[in-house]
This record gives sequence, C-alpha cells and structure tokens, in this order.
Amino acid sequence: MMLSQLIEFTLIVGIGSTIALDLWALLLDKFAGFPGTHWGMVGRWLLGIPHGNLVLDTDNETPASMEEWTIGWIFHYLVGLAYAAMLPLFWGIGYIAAPTVFPVFMIGVVVSSLAGLMILMPGLGGGLFARKTPNPALMIAYVIVAHSVFALAQFLLALGVSGN
Repeated sequence: MMLSQLIEFTLIVGIGSTIALDLWALLLDKFAGFPGTHWGMVGRWLLGIPHGNLVLDTDNETPASMEEWTIGWIFHYLVGLAYAAMLPLFWGIGYIAAPTVFPVFMIGVVVSSLAGLMILMPGLGGGLFARKTPNPALMIAYVIVAHSVFALAQFLLALGVSGN
C-alpha cells in the first residue's frame, strides 16, 4: 500500500508541478517575451556528456534535432518526478497524508533553483549562477520565481493527493 501511495504521489505531484512550471514559462514568454528553457539544447547537452562535453558548445547553431528535444523534455519531467519523490522519501511517507510547506520550499525552491543555477546553467554555457548571461541578476530572479511557481504547484497537488 505504501509503495502505491508513493508512486501515485510522485506521478501526480511530479508531473503536475512540472506542467505548472511549463505553463508559467509559456505565459512569461507570451506576455513578457522572456523565453523559457530550450529543452532541445538541454537534450544536446545531455547527449554530449558521455562524450566528455560537460558544457554545451554554444557556437553550434544547428537547430535541435527531434532526438535532442525528446531527451530534453524527458529529462525535464524525470527531474520533476525526482523532486516530488524526494518529499516523502526525505520527510517520511507520512508527508503524503499531511503535506507541509517547509519541505516543498526546500525541494521546490531551494534545491531546484540551486540545481538550475549550479548544474544546468553552467552545462548550457551560462556559467555558474548565470554569470555568463547578459543579465545574471535577472536570470537568477527568473529561476527563483519559476521554481517558486513549481513549489506552489507541488504543495497544492500534494494537498490534493492527501485529501486535505
């Protein structure tokens, strides 16, 4: 029973909160002209890692292939699932029945923002904490706000799963 609860929680919270993040990115792009993550380039970066390319070649202007887009999007949703699974795995299976804000803040905002700024951003050529981007402060703010939306969705979905 506990395993099925964990799987259900992870699927609903992980996929749902990642969709919320994607919808936020679409709204920001449409109304503010601030494009979200280019998942095709993420796929290209991931495919290069086994070949020793830890940082994406930003001089390569070849459009992303379908394989790269697919890898990037799958990675994006697997990460969302992993973050959802961390909540009951780190704070106990009882978290599913009684979700609280602190774990969601820690995973959904702190851990995911730091991962984006310290792993994904450098991997995509933007440097540690976006220091190689045109406006690092804006990029950091974007990441934190986007992951706050993600965390809010995690919490609301966790409440929905719990029945509270």
